[in-house]
Amino acid sequence: MSEPAPSRAEHRQTPRQRSYLGGKLVYGDYFSLDCVVRDITTGGAKLQLPEGQAVPDKVFLVDLKTAIAYDAHVVWRRYPLVGLAFDHHYGLAEASTPHLRILKQLWMSSRERGSNS
Repeated sequence: MSEPAPSRAEHRQTPRQRSYLGGKLVYGDYFSLDCVVRDITTGGAKLQLPEGQAVPDKVFLVDLKTAIAYDAHVVWRRYPLVGLAFDHHYGLAEASTPHLRILKQLWMSSRERGSNS
């Protein structure tokens, strides 16, 4: 007996975890915007952007909960949703380069604002 064919092809190498986490996209000369991480895998994430906001092809995603910065690139756009593929990730607790220290400062200021709300 054969099994029914799946309705949609799954291209992910790792299963996605649905989420509703706060994130911060950083690009250019450290321009940043808040976003919502709708789901995430070890290889990428689906983000919800503020209405009318676009992003360039290359970005950093800062996960505000885990203090991890993902060096990423956009693989699809269906605004306000955007799909990212992760190229590298960095723990911000041990930020060792000037660039990562700036990302850590953005993460820390987001945490401070969140605790004051």
